[in-house]
Amino acid sequence: MIESDKYSIVKVPADDLRKMCGKALYRSGVREDILNPVAEGLVWTNLRGIDSHGVCLLPHYIRAVKGGRLNPDPEMHFEQTGAATGIFNADHTFGHAAGKKAMEHAIQLAAYSGMGSVSVSNSSHCGALSWFAHEAAKHDMIGLAFTNATARLKTPGSVRAFFGNNPICLVAPMQDEDPFCFDAATSKISFNAVKAAAAAGVEIKPGMVTDVRGMETTDPNLAALLMPIGSYKGFGLSMMVDILCSLLSGMPNGNRVSNMYGDPLNKKRLLGQFYCAIRIDFFCDPRTFKSALQDSAHCVRAEPALENCDVFAMVPGDPEKKAWQERSTSGVPVPDYILEAINNS
Repeated sequence: MIESDKYSIVKVPADDLRKMCGKALYRSGVREDILNPVAEGLVWTNLRGIDSHGVCLLPHYIRAVKGGRLNPDPEMHFEQTGAATGIFNADHTFGHAAGKKAMEHAIQLAAYSGMGSVSVSNSSHCGALSWFAHEAAKHDMIGLAFTNATARLKTPGSVRAFFGNNPICLVAPMQDEDPFCFDAATSKISFNAVKAAAAAGVEIKPGMVTDVRGMETTDPNLAALLMPIGSYKGFGLSMMVDILCSLLSGMPNGNRVSNMYGDPLNKKRLLGQFYCAIRIDFFCDPRTFKSALQDSAHCVRAEPALENCDVFAMVPGDPEKKAWQERSTSGVPVPDYILEAINNS
């Protein structure tokens, strides 16, 4: 959560925040089976400390409903195309609702075939991918989730972006704690985090973004492009996700992907996503797998620390687990202007 002198932070119990989001969506005409996963997914993400993909997005989503971009009453459709594959048409509704159903289908396919993969078309922004992949872990499966995004990732050697910071997520069950979770975009910072920094009036750390000329900047108001992780390697990962999400689904790819911000709110996003569930017991004993993953995590955390350093070795997902423990008790910190926007929607 970015601190700012421009607004106050209010801590809201998670249940109250879900109800608040649900009521705002209902007032906007969103069907109940659609609004429930949206409210749940957004607050779940805040509980894990990923505020850039939490309830701060809801006012934008509601404007998109009113503008015609998001379909509040969709006719979503699933077609099984093979023993372990299927395609899911989201009918331009919320990515949270579409992703939840698509992962459910992937899990059902995996229950019979050992693996299930579902390609999603005509979708929209889906928030944090980890919310969907965690569903697979509940069934002793490994969950994988991918989505394409607006082209904002600076192309190495160019002043422009061709791909989005297309995120990658893998979730796997562990023996004695919540699942292992790696959920990361291919940029060093998300554009929603850039917008949050601009709203707070604070600078961005060096090496995160560039201006329209491709020159690095720390001013969020000048930020136009996101720097890829690992230079060409992050760029390559984004292209990999683009293949899975855009080309398999038949949705626009690369720099043809629509803009979340800037495009008219009556323009459909036409995003693609890809969800996969893998049954562990088709490969090994799930108890052995979860025990081995637990042991691996313990070993990582026990790695020798650097001298005079406050940061210890962590496993991906550790900061989110810590945030969940804290926020489940103390409440979800939300800027007052976001709460006002949700209540007035």
